[in-house]
Amino acid sequence: MTTLAQYDPNLLEKLGLTAEQAQELAENGITLEEYAQLQEEAAQLEAEAEVVPIRYRIVGAAGAFQNEATGEIVQKLQVKIPYFHTARVLFTPQSEGESSLPLCSSHDGRVGKYLDENGITCFRKCESCPYNVFGTDPNGGRGKACKTIRRLYVLEGDSAIPAIVNLPPSSHKAWDKFVSAIKFRGQLVSSYLIELSLEVRRNGAMTWSQLTAPKIVRELTPLEKARVLKIGKELEAKHRSISVEISDYLAVDGVSDAQPSATEETAQAAQA
Repeated sequence: MTTLAQYDPNLLEKLGLTAEQAQELAENGITLEEYAQLQEEAAQLEAEAEVVPIRYRIVGAAGAFQNEATGEIVQKLQVKIPYFHTARVLFTPQSEGESSLPLCSSHDGRVGKYLDENGITCFRKCESCPYNVFGTDPNGGRGKACKTIRRLYVLEGDSAIPAIVNLPPSSHKAWDKFVSAIKFRGQLVSSYLIELSLEVRRNGAMTWSQLTAPKIVRELTPLEKARVLKIGKELEAKHRSISVEISDYLAVDGVSDAQPSATEETAQAAQA
């Protein structure tokens, strides 16, 4: 029987196993070659599955991110960001919590797409849209009925499958200043491992979370950059097919436990 010291460390790393785990497989009649083949066959089967980006929701009172797929709550995210853009989304209060299409959505924050009363697809400019005005919040707040989102596609660890982080208006200033600083140096956001974190803000009875200044953890290696750029190119080509859903609306709307404060409204006005 193969001893722990005899296992090829490179092979173990490739398979994601420790020597002890490899020994356990061997004791149960499974060789590393058989294990590798089983993994390859499983990967081929799962390659046919439809893979969609998961979303991170901002937990307003906790200053944390929640993975909507797993329920895991984390205080910080260290991610690579292959692609990001501005989006807008409009839902009626009655549609919140339901699996429904938005009344109107925009993938570029400039032109919205909606269905008229006859079910015909129509377009309108976001700049002059009556729902893109402060005081139109259907819940009675001072905000806008249409939510503006900075949509970030993020990669964690060595994953090639992106997750989505939707930043609400109160977080736009911190994000935009960070992007501007990187571009000022002639660099790309996709060239760095970046740490995202939140701070809890309060104004009387109102509580919400907003993005703190993102931090550069390190510059990516040339190989890492190439992989991230490739994924970014793919996302740029297909991001319009990744719909703006009710979960995006609620993720943004849910950053405050109450209506936006005057401070938050000022941030929204600056970034609208």
